[in-house]
Amino acid sequence: MNIYQKTMNLFNLKTKASWIGWFVTVHLILTLSITLTMIVIGINPTLMMSVISAPIWIATVLISKYVTDRIMEE
Repeated sequence: MNIYQKTMNLFNLKTKASWIGWFVTVHLILTLSITLTMIVIGINPTLMMSVISAPIWIATVLISKYVTDRIMEE
């Protein structure tokens, strides 16, 4: 085994990198869909990104983590 393989096995980097990649992808898709939905409904985009809608973005992160965990189970 070379140093690359030892490092990959030691830190389990492929799994971690895959999880981060899926999380970012899922989070971006959810954020984009929520933003576009709010624009279509007629909510001001400036208001959407402000402190008022912080719970929506916190929920988006939690849902993204949940979906990513389900994807990585397979």
